Amino acid sequence: MSKIALVTDSAAYLPLDILEQYNITVVPLMVNFGNDSYREGFDITSDDFYVRLASEKALPTTSQPVVGELVTNFERLLKTHDSVIAVLLSSGLSGTVNSAETAARMVGGDISVIDSKITAWGQAYMVLEAAKLREEGLSKDEIVSRLLQLRDQIGAYFVVDSLEHLHRGGRVSGVSAMLGSLLQVKPVLRVNDGKLEMFEKVRTRKKALARVIELMHEKVGTDGKLHASVVYSDVKADGEAFLAQMQDAFPEAQLELTQLGPVIGTHVGPGLLAVIYAIR
Repeated sequence: MSKIALVTDSAAYLPLDILEQYNITVVPLMVNFGNDSYREGFDITSDDFYVRLASEKALPTTSQPVVGELVTNFERLLKTHDSVIAVLLSSGLSGTVNSAETAARMVGGDISVIDSKITAWGQAYMVLEAAKLREEGLSKDEIVSRLLQLRDQIGAYFVVDSLEHLHRGGRVSGVSAMLGSLLQVKPVLRVNDGKLEMFEKVRTRKKALARVIELMHEKVGTDGKLHASVVYSDVKADGEAFLAQMQDAFPEAQLELTQLGPVIGTHVGPGLLAVIYAIR
C-alpha cells in the first residue's frame, strides 16, 4: 500500500489534536499588523487576533506561504511517502494554490494540488475526508477523484456585521458602505466558484440570518443530507445562538460550531456569522 501524505494550509482552521490524529501537515498563512507578522495558527490565536483588530486603526494585511516553504515541506514528505495530496484555500481568495503548484513543479514527484474553492470548515471537511479515505486504503488517484466530487457539494453563506472591511478590501464602494451603515444593511455573501461575492442585502441582522436558514432549506429540500458548520468570528455566544436556530430548523442535520481565524477574518471583519455546508 502506498503511503500518502496530506497537506493543507492554516485557513482550514483544523485543531491541533485533529492534525496530530491524522498526521496532517499545515503550512501557515501570514497576518501582518504593520511590521508585526504572525503565522496563522502558530504565533497568534483567533481570539487574540480579534482583540487586536478592534484596537488597530489600520487594517491588517495577509500573505500566502512562500514557494520555498512549500518546497521544503513537499521534499520532506516525499522522503517518507510515495505521494502528497495538498488541499488548499480557494484560489479565488488566495494565491496559495498557485504557489503550491509552482512548488510541486520544482520538486517533482507525485504531488496533487487541490483547489478546495472554499475556506474554513469546508476546506477542513475535504481534508478530513481525504484522511478517512486514506485510512480505508484508497489510492491517491481515487482520493483525489472523490475530493473533486465532494467539492461540488460544498458551499457557504456569510452574514457580515459591517460593510467596512469589505469596502477596505475593495469589495464594495465607499458609498455602499456608508449607506449600509446608515440603513443597518447586513450583507449576505456566498462563495461562488471559489470567490466570495455579494448575494443579497438584507435589513437587520436578524432578517439576514433568517434568510440564510431559508436559503439552506432551498438547498437541502426534503431529501438532502446536511452536514454543516455554523462559523463565528469573535463572539462565540452569537455563534451558539445561531447554531441553536439551525438545529431547530434542521433537526436531522449534523451541525458543528467553528471559529473563523485571522486571515479570512481580516477580510470579513468581526461580528461574522456563516453557514458552511456539505450536502451528501
